[in-house]
Amino acid sequence: MPMPLFQRLMSGYLVFMLVLVAVGVFVSVQLNRLNVIIQKVAHVDSEIIRLGEALTESTASLVRFEKRYLVTRDEAFYRRFEEIHQAHRNIQDRLRHLASAGDLARQVAPIARLSQAYFDRVEQERERAAGRNVSDDGIEAPLTGELIDALRQHLQHLISRARQARDAKIALSSRISANVVRTSVAAVLIGVAIGLLVSFGNARSINRSIKGLQRKTREVAAGRFKPLPPIEAPPEIASLSRDFDAMCRRLGELNAMKEDFIRHVSHELRTPLTAIKEASSLLQEDRFHREPEQQHQLLAIVKDECDRLIASVNRMLDLSRMEAGMMDYAIAPLDLLEILRASVLKLAPIAISRNIALEIKPAENLPAVAADRERIHQVLENLIGNALKFSAAGGAVRIEASVTQDNGGGLLVRVVDTGCGIPADQLDNIFDKFHRIDVGHETGRGTGLGLSITKHIVAAHGGKLWAESRLGQGSTFYFTLPLA
Repeated sequence: MPMPLFQRLMSGYLVFMLVLVAVGVFVSVQLNRLNVIIQKVAHVDSEIIRLGEALTESTASLVRFEKRYLVTRDEAFYRRFEEIHQAHRNIQDRLRHLASAGDLARQVAPIARLSQAYFDRVEQERERAAGRNVSDDGIEAPLTGELIDALRQHLQHLISRARQARDAKIALSSRISANVVRTSVAAVLIGVAIGLLVSFGNARSINRSIKGLQRKTREVAAGRFKPLPPIEAPPEIASLSRDFDAMCRRLGELNAMKEDFIRHVSHELRTPLTAIKEASSLLQEDRFHREPEQQHQLLAIVKDECDRLIASVNRMLDLSRMEAGMMDYAIAPLDLLEILRASVLKLAPIAISRNIALEIKPAENLPAVAADRERIHQVLENLIGNALKFSAAGGAVRIEASVTQDNGGGLLVRVVDTGCGIPADQLDNIFDKFHRIDVGHETGRGTGLGLSITKHIVAAHGGKLWAESRLGQGSTFYFTLPLA
């Protein structure tokens, strides 16, 4: 199934945004890692270096006060020695604590051991100087100078190792930063490339679909309304294409209706105009100046054809307004029985002249309907007039009315005749414009607009119109009107 247009347009942006999000997450993780390294460098390695240098300085101070004490035997120098010794031990403890979490722990252990040996040696020297019996347990302690040299070497080694570790971590952080930058740039470029490819593919597909619609538009502009083959496109454009095809079919139908309308209108207008022209010519030539009766007949022809022409034009105008939705209806509660009687009274002379029985058989206590009086008169006159026209002498036309619950409910009116009937193959088309029922002698009479107008009027009232017929037995026309 083709991807919807919105999804197509968003897919390119989505790919790009996903890449950006991934790059953002990667950068965040790497930068956090880098921050941890930097913190470690700043708070561990740098602190170890500082503490190592502090131990080196305190060691020099210890040696200085140790020598002063041994030379002068002044207890003040020894107390100062003890103070520096305590600070030295505190620095060692701090150093041991920091180094325990890293790879420098093995470098700190000898420093603590040598410092303790140095302090023990100084204490032995102090005891011996005081004349106390000091035992070395059979072990000859190394000279303090040798201990101090060894201690200084280990401190320098520790400081050197700490500086190497710090430099290595700084170099690693630099590599990580460079890698983050390179990866971010590459990912963004890849995301842009993918987004451009997706967008290009979507744009190409949409452009192809639009070009298909353009071809259809040019076909319509050229007056060719035949629907073109379907196009492969996103659902929105495919739906637009289907609607465009439906419009093409409708335009084709309207064009055919226009041509049919022009053909019928020209025929309907030409016949009465020709009759009027010929009668007027005869009167103008004054051929019947001595025959008043013939003059009256010609004038009667002119009048009848004018009436016919006016009626045809009015029907065409009415139908045009109805189809355009411009017809106004004055809907109000009406007594349908009153309108039925008025319509029958108007058409009674035609029924009498053709020896056709015309009667009304309404149900009792008919409720009022919501309708336009003039338009319902028009509906009844059309239906009753057609029934009389297609009924033979000695036939009958009956109008019935009753309340119904079928077809949406309301008031049901039936116009029943004993005429020639309608062929089954024409029954579905009798409400079309310009359609004339082919029943032999009556074919060609009228404009073919009466039933179409009638259906529009009934539909505008919210009712329904339909017919039933048997050829040679008669027809029944039904229509419903809503109750008031």
